[in-house]
Amino acid sequence: MSDFSLPVETAMSKVLLVEDFEPLRTSTAAVLRQMGFTVVEADSAESAMAVLAAEHIDVLFTDISLPGVSGEVFAAEARVLHPSLQLVFGTGLAQFPSPAHGSGPPLLRKPYTRAELEAALAPS
Repeated sequence: MSDFSLPVETAMSKVLLVEDFEPLRTSTAAVLRQMGFTVVEADSAESAMAVLAAEHIDVLFTDISLPGVSGEVFAAEARVLHPSLQLVFGTGLAQFPSPAHGSGPPLLRKPYTRAELEAALAPS
């Protein structure tokens, strides 16, 4: 029997990672898998919406600045379909308004660390 076990929430959580920059998407997906998440990758809001229509997703982690439909618009559309979907945003933008009084989904500034990912994805 192994001494290593994942929290139930992590072991059972499926993350949809939406990032158009392939090297960052690949490396973030690898870290999320090391953390125990099942990861589905998408490079656009349009391809991610197809995933949401076909699969159960627990967490949507999306870049804000996606080509075409922005991550914010996509997340709002995704929440209409799946109201309990946990949201996490990532951004490389230098200036982006922070949510008032810490409300709203976590916003990770690129490049983010594993510790920041863990904090953003911790069960609420």
